[in-house]
Amino acid sequence: MSESGSVDWKVVEGVLPAGWRQMAAQRKLVRPNLPKHMGTVVTDIGQILRLVLYQVGRNVGLQTAAAAFAAAGLLEISSVALHKWMKKLGPYLAELVAAMVSGSHSVFAAERWAGYEIVAVDATCVQRPGAMGTTARVHRALRLVDLRVLKAVVTDQTGGETFRRFVPEAGQLWLGDRGYANPPGIAWVKDHKGEVLVRYNRGSLPLYDARGIEIDVLSRLAKLRKPGWSRQWQAFVHAAGNDRIEGRLCAVRLPADKAEQARERLRREQGTDLTQESLAMADFVVVFTTVPSSRLALEQVLEIYRVRWQIELDFKRDKSITGLDRLPNFLPNTIESWIYAKLLLHQVLRSLADQNVVIPPCASELADAICTGYGGKRAA
Repeated sequence: MSESGSVDWKVVEGVLPAGWRQMAAQRKLVRPNLPKHMGTVVTDIGQILRLVLYQVGRNVGLQTAAAAFAAAGLLEISSVALHKWMKKLGPYLAELVAAMVSGSHSVFAAERWAGYEIVAVDATCVQRPGAMGTTARVHRALRLVDLRVLKAVVTDQTGGETFRRFVPEAGQLWLGDRGYANPPGIAWVKDHKGEVLVRYNRGSLPLYDARGIEIDVLSRLAKLRKPGWSRQWQAFVHAAGNDRIEGRLCAVRLPADKAEQARERLRREQGTDLTQESLAMADFVVVFTTVPSSRLALEQVLEIYRVRWQIELDFKRDKSITGLDRLPNFLPNTIESWIYAKLLLHQVLRSLADQNVVIPPCASELADAICTGYGGKRAA
């Protein structure tokens, strides 16, 4: 932050992880010692990183970003060349994001959750400028301990939520909302030696007892007569082509005011399609997990699912601060870099906000500062 209260590129460089240039060199993204007569445009990763952060901060296309930097005398590069950079920057940007958030989310540390590495999955709607409704969906698997995006997949607006878009690993606990609660998805995670914790979905996740009889979940929940009461039951998932999968149905009754809020939300979302069974389910938080009780107690299972909402809030902050929900185009091979650049820009903004700035710059202000050297003024 300069004396005039402006943000410039040097300030942004100052909050990037130590060794960020070396990281790029190790990945062979730049060749700094190449003679000038060889015609290399980018000899410093800072040149292209600066341009990419400007592009995602302003939510503009490749041509607009390249033209702005050329007009500012910062870098002469074609939109085609910029597109090629976006196609290969994803892993490098992911490394920067991981370095910036490392250690800041110890609540998700594996040591606290019986050694499990917690991974949350979600799908976010995104739009091209001027589009009416959803242009595409970005499906993400996010490791909560360091907010590392393990994988990002782009589909059209009809792409559904499923664990099968990702590749789980042993020792991971995968969290999902109701959209991920179905037998094929749960079997996919188990086949890859992972574990599952999902919000129970009456319509897509039939559960069975040890005798193979389908469980009447509402009758089980009726035993939780007071707010705060919780209980768990053995339950099995039957997935086609797989052995039955053992797990637990875990539930807690909500306080009356929270239950009423849930019912009001259902009335708004489902209208005349709302059933009495759905209204009855609104009194509870019900989840299914394949983690045995010997590793995570009932209270821990319910706590982990509550923790999941913190990452939902973080996604919303990404959307409001850096425009994560908007795409300049629909090119799947550049979306990974776009998303990581957004996440990196978010971390830069957080770092600037920690440096005695009363009102930190928004993403667009910071993007202008990156391009011109001005922006993000402090409050008087």
